Amino acid sequence: MKLGFKTTILISTILLDLLFINLPIYAQQTTLGSTRGELQTQDDAFISASGLGRQSPAIMIAYVIQVLLGLLGVIFIILIIYAGFMWMTSAGNEEKVGKAKNIIIAATIGLAIVLAAYIITYFVIDKLLEATGASITGLD
Repeated sequence: MKLGFKTTILISTILLDLLFINLPIYAQQTTLGSTRGELQTQDDAFISASGLGRQSPAIMIAYVIQVLLGLLGVIFIILIIYAGFMWMTSAGNEEKVGKAKNIIIAATIGLAIVLAAYIITYFVIDKLLEATGASITGLD
């Protein structure tokens, strides 16, 4: 069944009209003040039940960064222990010793890059906040 161009346009227009037609909405009207109070009550109940606090997004991001840096520290320690174990069990095999040295070097370089990035970011944000007079509290 082949439809003509005009028929396709007509069917598309009718379908779009049905999709965007304004139907009456039968909803109870409420005053804005009571709704705002109810939402605030529900918000407070959720916050107290979840154990979360009212924190700014910047503080939450700082906490996430702290956790990620902690995980990177754990990964660094695991890599160093793995490379040390590989070196100790190499039994004089130069290939295993070389691989262990490379793992130690790569892990140390990776940790140095991560720490340098964190220090630079902290310095830049601190200077920007100092220049604008803004402050972020809660970063303990």
